[in-house]
Amino acid sequence: MSNKSKLDPRVRRTRKWLQEALLSLMLTKPFSKISIAEITDQANVSRPTFYLHYKTKEELLIAYLDGIYESFMDDMEQYIDFIAQGKLAIKLYEQVAENATFLRSLIDSEVSNLVMEKMQNYCYDVIKKLFDKEPLKSNHNLSDSVKDFTVSSMAGSTYAMSMQWLKTGMPLSPKEMGDLTMRLLKPGMEDVLTNG
Repeated sequence: MSNKSKLDPRVRRTRKWLQEALLSLMLTKPFSKISIAEITDQANVSRPTFYLHYKTKEELLIAYLDGIYESFMDDMEQYIDFIAQGKLAIKLYEQVAENATFLRSLIDSEVSNLVMEKMQNYCYDVIKKLFDKEPLKSNHNLSDSVKDFTVSSMAGSTYAMSMQWLKTGMPLSPKEMGDLTMRLLKPGMEDVLTNG
C-alpha cells in the first residue's frame, strides 16, 4: 500500500490541486519564473496551505514525480511475471508517453538535473526489482558489487533510451520501445545471472 492511500483525503486533494497548478503553469512559462504565489492562486489555496505541504516549489515538483513513480510501482507486480514478453518495459514507456508534455518541459529547464537524477533513480529501482525477480536460472553467488554494476548499467541504458525516445518525438510505440529495450538488455542480464 502506498503512502498516498494513508493520507487524509483533504490532504491528497490539496496536494493534487497544487501539483496540477504547477503543471499548468509550467506549460506557459519556465519553472524558474513560477512563483509560489502563482501556484497558490492557480490552485485556489492560501500560501500558508502551500507551506503546510511543501517547503519549496522544487519539493512540489519532486512530489509529483514521486506520484508517477509510485503509480508505476503499484502496477509493477502484475508486469513482473511477464518479463519475457517485455511488458514491464512497455509499461515504463507508456508512463513516459502519458507524461510526455510535462517531461519535455523539464528536459531543458533549470531543474533538469534534479529531475533527471530522480528519474535515473526510478529506473535503477525498477531494474533492480526486475533483476531480483528474474525467473531465469540465476547464479546466487553473485557479489553485491556485480549485481549493483549490472543493475546500474541496465538502468542507465533504459533511462538514456527513454530520454532519447522523448527528445525525438517518440517515433516508436511504447510496445516497440519496450521490446527493443528487452532485446538489448535481457541477453546481458541472462549472461550475468547464469555465468556470474
